Amino acid sequence: MNRRMFAGCAICAAIGLISDDPSAQTASGIKRTVTGRTEGPAEGYETLQVIVDIEPNVVLDWHTHPGTEAGYTLDGTGELRVRGEPARTMTPGFSWVTAPGTPHMLKNGATATRLLVTFTVQKGKPLATPVPAPT
Repeated sequence: MNRRMFAGCAICAAIGLISDDPSAQTASGIKRTVTGRTEGPAEGYETLQVIVDIEPNVVLDWHTHPGTEAGYTLDGTGELRVRGEPARTMTPGFSWVTAPGTPHMLKNGATATRLLVTFTVQKGKPLATPVPAPT
C-alpha cells in the first residue's frame, strides 16, 4: 500500500467512515452526529441523516460510498473534488449529490465547516471506502 493510500485509509478510519456502524467514534478534526436512520428506500438499503462538523484545514481524502451521498453546507467553506469534474467551492447554501461508487474528497477551509449529509447506502457495507486519487 503506498503512502497516499495509507493516508486515505487512516483518515477514513479515524473519522469512522470505514465502519459499517454509522455511530462509530470520530477523530482527527471530524465530528459526525447521526440525526436520523431509517430502513429503505428499498430492501437492503438504509438512509442516514448526519451532521458533520469539520475543523479548519482538515482533508477528507479520496473515498467512495456504497450508495448516494447528498449534502448541504450549513456553515464554513471548503473545496469538493469529484472524479471527472472541476473542483467546486462549498459555501453556506451549496448542495451536492455524489453517485454510488464515485471517488470524491473534501478539503476544508480556514474555518470550521458544518454539513448536513444524507446517505442512502447498502446495509452491511462500509459507509465509505478509501480509494487512490484519480489520475
